[in-house]
Amino acid sequence: MSFELSYQEVEELLENVINNKKLVKVESSESSRFVIFSFPAADDILASRCTREKALIEATKEELPSKEEMEEIVKERGLLDYDKIEELKEKIKAQERLLVLTKLEGRKKPIEENIARISNEVFKLKSQADHMYALTREYRADEEALLYLSWASTHTLTGGKYWKDFQTFEDETDIIFRTSIIDKYADFNRGLSTKEVRFLARHVLWRIRYTAGLKLGGSLFARGLQDLTPDQQSLLYWSNYYQSIYEMLPDEQPDDDVISDDEALDDYMEAYFKRREQERSQGRLKRRSGGKGKLSAEASDEVIVTANHPDYLKMSYSEERIKSSGGAEVEVVAPNSRRARNRRAARRNKSS
Repeated sequence: MSFELSYQEVEELLENVINNKKLVKVESSESSRFVIFSFPAADDILASRCTREKALIEATKEELPSKEEMEEIVKERGLLDYDKIEELKEKIKAQERLLVLTKLEGRKKPIEENIARISNEVFKLKSQADHMYALTREYRADEEALLYLSWASTHTLTGGKYWKDFQTFEDETDIIFRTSIIDKYADFNRGLSTKEVRFLARHVLWRIRYTAGLKLGGSLFARGLQDLTPDQQSLLYWSNYYQSIYEMLPDEQPDDDVISDDEALDDYMEAYFKRREQERSQGRLKRRSGGKGKLSAEASDEVIVTANHPDYLKMSYSEERIKSSGGAEVEVVAPNSRRARNRRAARRNKSS
């Protein structure tokens, strides 16, 4: 299914990803404020991990249960219907398999809607015990790490940190503003969706920059390679993916409408790589048959591999036709198959 973004949306998203800066409007008790979010640098990530470990130690001293211990409590109290959740997950898998097999776009939408509906049911069931998991030591530690990253990643419009230190952030008296910062940063920290990144990776605004970077060796992002953000890494991955497609031979390259459809392109490339692997396997078989145990065919359209062939024990019957050294097309028949045994018996009867 095709995914679309407007030119302005592409421009804004690329600017955010390239410069690692996003302008965000945040509510406060008085009026809306504007801040800049950016993915944390390596030092800030390391500091947040330290903050998490300290919080984990403190939570353990307070004898808060671990996540595993809470799962046992939830099971004992019957707060979650695990059987129902597993049943719904199996339904989702079945719908996803059906979606892969469905080629008509008109029939895909109802299946996608079913997947979304069932996934929402699973989410609602799991959320029934969320208040219990909020009491675990891991939740406390993760919350402290998120608070630290929210402080470290929030900047003024001029570039400096919005709060001079973490303690000042924790002492913020405008609770509405502080809570909004945390919520919006958590959403920002999840990054762009795969569909958004793939759309950017094949858009002309990015393709020009990416191609120039490959040829001229210039920097693509404001940060260096050693400190790329998750969105930047994802954009590079998918850019390389599409670059390999654009460099395919014309006869092998998918049509533009297939390239613009993520699901259709994935199906096409999966079939393409399977075909290439099959061709490589057949090529290896031909090369191996060049010496002892050489395959040959005359008037017959099939061949029996004899015991002196080096791959005698490895070969199995193949529905694929291959070319023998003589140029004729043959089928490989497993030496111990019924077809091979019948053929040998027929030859013995004929000779006798």
